[in-house]
Amino acid sequence: MKKFIGKKLTKEVEFMDGTVEIKVLTVGDVRAIEAKSKEQGEDGDQLDVLRFVMRLAVVDAEDMTDEDFDGFPVTELTKLSESIMGMSQADAGNA
Repeated sequence: MKKFIGKKLTKEVEFMDGTVEIKVLTVGDVRAIEAKSKEQGEDGDQLDVLRFVMRLAVVDAEDMTDEDFDGFPVTELTKLSESIMGMSQADAGNA
């Protein structure tokens, strides 16, 4: 099992009339997202959490700025985030 530590799995998902490649989240990734959400709190900047998830999970989004993300429709980013989180939950359910 140790030989699989650090191995990245990716999948393509639909995004804005095209596709993007997303990384399947690791346990550590999910914990980082939970920590970021708690840091923001209920009244915090949920867009900051959304951008955090995108940078973490979307291939080639790591270096995108907040201004880059501002150019996307919120609904599209939200759907993509739901795909990322949903895929991780489905994968966990299949374990």
